Amino acid sequence: MSDNEILLEVKDLHTSFFTQAGEVKAVNGVSFYLRRGEILGIAGESGSGKSVTMLSVLKLLGRSGKITSGEIIFKGRDLTKLNKREIEDIRGKSISMIFQDPMTSLNPVLSVGYQLREALRRHKIEGDHKKLSIDILERVGVVPAETRLKQYPHEFSGGQRQRIMIAMAMICKPDLLIADEPTTALDVTVQAQILDLMKELQRNFSTSIILITHDLGVIAGSCDRVMIMYGGHSIEQGTRQDIFYKTAHPYTTGLLKSVPDPDNINNARLIPIEGQPPDLINPPKGCPFALRCPDVMRVCVENLPPEKFLSDTHKASCWLLHKNGGDKN
Repeated sequence: MSDNEILLEVKDLHTSFFTQAGEVKAVNGVSFYLRRGEILGIAGESGSGKSVTMLSVLKLLGRSGKITSGEIIFKGRDLTKLNKREIEDIRGKSISMIFQDPMTSLNPVLSVGYQLREALRRHKIEGDHKKLSIDILERVGVVPAETRLKQYPHEFSGGQRQRIMIAMAMICKPDLLIADEPTTALDVTVQAQILDLMKELQRNFSTSIILITHDLGVIAGSCDRVMIMYGGHSIEQGTRQDIFYKTAHPYTTGLLKSVPDPDNINNARLIPIEGQPPDLINPPKGCPFALRCPDVMRVCVENLPPEKFLSDTHKASCWLLHKNGGDKN
């Protein structure tokens, strides 16, 4: 596979959770792609659909969740068409995921070595499993690795547990690593170490990474391309430069204004985004950001805006980008 070849392509994905309160339409028509060796950042506030989109890729939606339509093409195969055994053969081997909370993702009654070797056994990876486990722990900076293999999760700090989670995800050398808020609850120094570690592993293994975060600072320092999500929709996609310097969607603008600026010597107050996210049981028929948008027009409330390509790398869904969009009021 060449560096420019598409590894993963998601097309018009819709995912819902069927609850007693009704159908929660968590993901609504999301499309994106990922190339080999690329880091894609997915940003947006809580409830925007970031994690559910990635859980859909791995079909880890539980009993109430279901992909209602769309395609997830990974290395030429549509993952939505695979049965349980076929998708289990891909999880952990070709696609791995670092879950949000390292404190609860490790089994407290099993040694770290046992948990590392579990993936090797499941996917029948050849070689000395103990040696492979020691090697990956050394790569992620958990030393002395041979001694650490015998220890249990409670004997490690939060940062070390996060490193172990990364080691578990990388031990089978996957093509795609999904990292869901990998620096949550870590101090700033450890955050930087974890992000540097992920980028180093990406270079060494040619692994593509999808980084889910609400921290735009993390995205600015790590990602090649960015997708901004809101209300279950992808509302803007582009390169890192596109998103930060050629911002097109009012929601993206709002996110950037709500981030502290360390160079601001005047101590200007942050500008919050007023209002609340949309109800995904009864989602709006128009733009999901319409009721919070400072530039809202009548057409925004009544009709979902189509995507507009602003360049070969940059697109956004906003009526303000369409000429005479306001004439539809």
